[in-house]
Amino acid sequence: MQLSPRRIAAGSALAAAIVLGSPAAHANDVCYTDSCSSCSPGGGHRSTLIPATAFPAVPEAEGVITIAFVDPNDGTPRRFVVSQQGRIYVWNGLKILPTPFLDIASRVLYTAGGERGLLAMAVAPDYATSGRFFLYYTGGGAAPGNDGDIVVQRYQRSATDPDLADPTPTTVLTIPHTSASNHNGGWLAFSPKDGYLYISTGDGGGGCDSTGPHGQSVSTLLGKVLRIDVNATSGGDCATSTHYGIPAGNPFVGVSGCDEIWDYGVRNPFRFSFDRGAAGTGTGKGDLWLGDVGQGNFEEVNYHAASRAAPLNFGWVLREGCRGSNTGTSMCGGGSSDDTESCQYPLDDALAGSLYDPVLCHSAGAGWHSVMGGYRYRGAHVPDLAARYLYSDNNCGQLWASTAISGVTAGTTASCWLQGSPGVYAFAEDQLGELYVVTGYHHTVDCITAGNGCPWAGFPFYQEDFESAGLTRWSGHTPP
Repeated sequence: MQLSPRRIAAGSALAAAIVLGSPAAHANDVCYTDSCSSCSPGGGHRSTLIPATAFPAVPEAEGVITIAFVDPNDGTPRRFVVSQQGRIYVWNGLKILPTPFLDIASRVLYTAGGERGLLAMAVAPDYATSGRFFLYYTGGGAAPGNDGDIVVQRYQRSATDPDLADPTPTTVLTIPHTSASNHNGGWLAFSPKDGYLYISTGDGGGGCDSTGPHGQSVSTLLGKVLRIDVNATSGGDCATSTHYGIPAGNPFVGVSGCDEIWDYGVRNPFRFSFDRGAAGTGTGKGDLWLGDVGQGNFEEVNYHAASRAAPLNFGWVLREGCRGSNTGTSMCGGGSSDDTESCQYPLDDALAGSLYDPVLCHSAGAGWHSVMGGYRYRGAHVPDLAARYLYSDNNCGQLWASTAISGVTAGTTASCWLQGSPGVYAFAEDQLGELYVVTGYHHTVDCITAGNGCPWAGFPFYQEDFESAGLTRWSGHTPP
């Protein structure tokens, strides 16, 4: 994956044409080959919520590269807009505040147009009272470790001003990553099912896991989904720290392998999410949806149901999409004993045991180059998306939505929901289950809408939204 304005600009012509009509039918056991130059939209709309002009002037000539949009669910309309350069801004429902919530640019190794920088932010489930949040970035300068290492740190909201953070960090873990500048992962999210912090890491960079091997090794923290307990101080296994502990149910506790590992066999899982669950029933709660950026053949979305035991092996570097990685333009060697086109979930593979093919995948030959994993929609304002999974691609820019999901197997299908433009860096979900698109290339945050805008996202909130979601309306906030 390359978060590069130069690469995105080159692909912008692919998003120029919009072809109206009904969503095309697709086979459910192969990767999609639909071109980025055409899309049969499924009724989607998006509106700009925070334009590039809303941000204060910054030293970087290219402007603020928006990388994440976070709802702290603290009883106010406050939202955090995270920049790849290392600054976090407060949007108060009307405007971006001039003073950053936190500025750690001096600790972040950021490369313009590259994959390094401040990549993710997650607030603790009890943020409203504890004020704790966590950041994932590639370290440099004042950061611990060597330049390029992956750093996960805990920070604290100011005790006197909720629009500011205490800049003093607590380092949770540092993961060596100095051999290459790409494939850094990474995302952070707390599971609504078990409350633990999950972390996705890239395979260390280079082609075909060449700086490792990491993806198929359970003795390294790269190329993984990790699960840790940030409320414990018992310490980890493969990282030296006493600022987290290992949940007892992690699959490699007591056996050979890093205790932090939850899932493995991924290449560059840049974005993942948890299903918050259906209102009233909780169906799907805690299910993990993970977008893994491919090499030369396929982009894929992997799935780990909360009811399924860990670990799942998603196949890299043996498989890419639903094929062996020794095929096509990737040519990684080793590959897999099953090079058929069919996606199988799981694949009973004689070479590496039980591997899990993706539930959704797209051909790189069609213009998909860096999949952006999204969210299963659980909001109320876009009925067309109910119970569907929305995702995109950094280069292609189209927004795709799965069919409504009831138990996921290899039969999950999807279609193009909205023709977009290149530059999607992340999706976001607010406390009401409504979704947003973070477009780093355009320096904006957009809301997903049914065509009538997204007034719920601004100031003031709609009282009925909060009551229907069982939430308490914020109070005590004075608009500027």
